[in-house]
Amino acid sequence: MNTTIRLLDWLRDQRLIDTVGGAHHPGPLMRLTRQPDRLLLKEALADLRDDLDAAVYLSSYTNGEIHIHEAAHSSTAPPVTEWAPFSDTGHASAVGKSLLAQLDFNARMDHLPRYPSIQLTERTITNTRALIDLLDGCGPHAAQFDLLEYSRTEICVAYSLGLPGRASSIALSLPAHQHRRLITAAHSLSGRATSILLAHLMTDDTSQCIPGQGPETDPKSRRALP
Repeated sequence: MNTTIRLLDWLRDQRLIDTVGGAHHPGPLMRLTRQPDRLLLKEALADLRDDLDAAVYLSSYTNGEIHIHEAAHSSTAPPVTEWAPFSDTGHASAVGKSLLAQLDFNARMDHLPRYPSIQLTERTITNTRALIDLLDGCGPHAAQFDLLEYSRTEICVAYSLGLPGRASSIALSLPAHQHRRLITAAHSLSGRATSILLAHLMTDDTSQCIPGQGPETDPKSRRALP
C-alpha cells in the first residue's frame, strides 16, 4: 500500500493522473496524448513554463550539433535573447554544457575545435581544461548552470533528460534580477523532467546520434564568432 501511495503521488506530480474523491483519472499530460504529436510536446512545455514561471527549452546534440527543438516562453517568462547563436556557444550556455557533459572525450574533441570557447562576458569559461573539469565535476546528468556566462541579463540551468543513445536536456532561464529564484526553480525543473521526457519520447522524430561516435555527416567548417 505504501508503494502504491508513493506511485500515485509521483503520477500526480508528473501531471499523469488527477485524483478526485478517491477516484483516479487521466491527468493533463495523459489527456494531451489525444492531440497531434507536436501539440502534445508544446502543451507539456507550456504547462511547465507556467508552473515554473520561467522560459523552458528542450534540446539535443544531434549530428554533431547543438539543437534547441522546442521552447516555451511568455511575456512574464521571457526567453534568452539570442545575440550569439546557441549552436556556436555551447561552452557558455547551460544547455550547451549539459549536452557536452553527456558526450565522451572524442565527441567533445570533435566539437570544441569547431566552436572555440570565445569570451562572451567576464564570467565566460574560455579555458578548455577548466571547461572539461566543470563538465565532468558531478557527472553527465548533473545540473549545469549559466551564471551570466552567455549574457549579463539572464541566468539558466539545464538537466540531462537521459534519452537512450542521445545527449538531450531540459532547461529554464530567468532574468538576472530574479536570481534568488534559480535554485528553487531548478529543483522543480528536475522534478518535472520525467513528464517532459515522456512527452518527448512520444513525439520524437529526430534522427539518432550516439554520443561518442561523432557527427553522422561531415560538419561544415565553422569559425569563431567575431
